[in-house]
Amino acid sequence: MAAYSYLALDTEGRRVRGVIEADSESEAVAQLRPQGLMVISIRESRIAASGKNKKGSQLTIFQPRIKGRDVIVLSRQFATLINAGVPLAQALSILIEQTQNTSLKKVIEEVRRDVEGGMPLSSALAKHPKIFSRLYCDMVRAGEVGGVLDVILTRLANYLESTENINQRMKSAMRYPLFVLFMAGGLVSALLFFILPKMKELFAETLHANLPGLTQFMLDLSNFARQKYYFVIIFIIALAVGYHFFKNSNRGSYLLDKMKLKIPVLGKLYHRISLSRFSRTLATLSNSGVPILESLEITGKTAGNKLIEKAVEEARISLKEGETIATPLSRYEVFPPMMVSMISVGEETGALDEMLNKVADFYDREVETMVDSLTSLIEPLLIVFLGATVGIVVIAMYLPYFTMFKHIG
Repeated sequence: MAAYSYLALDTEGRRVRGVIEADSESEAVAQLRPQGLMVISIRESRIAASGKNKKGSQLTIFQPRIKGRDVIVLSRQFATLINAGVPLAQALSILIEQTQNTSLKKVIEEVRRDVEGGMPLSSALAKHPKIFSRLYCDMVRAGEVGGVLDVILTRLANYLESTENINQRMKSAMRYPLFVLFMAGGLVSALLFFILPKMKELFAETLHANLPGLTQFMLDLSNFARQKYYFVIIFIIALAVGYHFFKNSNRGSYLLDKMKLKIPVLGKLYHRISLSRFSRTLATLSNSGVPILESLEITGKTAGNKLIEKAVEEARISLKEGETIATPLSRYEVFPPMMVSMISVGEETGALDEMLNKVADFYDREVETMVDSLTSLIEPLLIVFLGATVGIVVIAMYLPYFTMFKHIG
């Protein structure tokens, strides 16, 4: 199968350029005719064909991962092309040429083939749920129905960018603590497996008195780590597997999300992030023309917290029975009174999406402030922790010598 570049006229007399895959030129023309396109010229695309051959010779094992930033850039470029009046299939072809990520390029190629075959864009995107979430596909569907696909894609890019910024700030805040903990773990492991056994031999040769309690504890810990290390490995693996199954169960995930909210300092940060995500998602869906019941269902599942998901499900049921959204949310402590009041005012005035965006902006600012404060607080605490860890080991090693000097004196 080869790729053919074509120039055609649509039903309104506008020129349309694009690329289509077919076994021959006549078959390519036959595929374009049901789309209402009258082909003016068509020729084999050497660039697309050579790209296809290169693709077949590449190893698929080490394909690059598709990141959130890639989807954001794709959405903005797609919106610009649609706003400029470029036909959908041609816009996808241009995106294929501009995309540097080979994994994402492959996905867009599949989406283009489905669209050229007559499938709606939202349905073609829904075939790749790991890249395009249900929220993304439903908003695209609303944009297709309302004829405002470029506007919807821009809103999607803004929403994804806001979510990505929060995630990046959290990763930046946790990168230094994880590095310090990794260094502390490596240092303690080196002491337990290499240094302490040598010190034990030295103590046995030079000291005949009983060792201090702290020193003896460290030596016993070293012996256990060296002789019974497989028990520790099995325990860690069993703990990780148990946590995985517990987290994936309905009851377990609910309890874990409830516990996360009660963790000192971090619980408040996690709570604010969940509220911001809930508000921003519901506002984006509501403002994009997605039905409110469907918007609530999507919002509950994307909030990242089972308590919020349960409250939103009750709100859906209440809405079906003629009640407001704010009433069931007020029964849950996870939703602050200020947020419930803003939602209630938005429902009464018909400006729910505007109120939710204001709530999301408020919590986004709080998250930024808390992350900055947390970063400045964690750094000195980690330095103290690392110093205390090393200090305890050093003191344990020098205590026997102090005892020896005391006996000599």
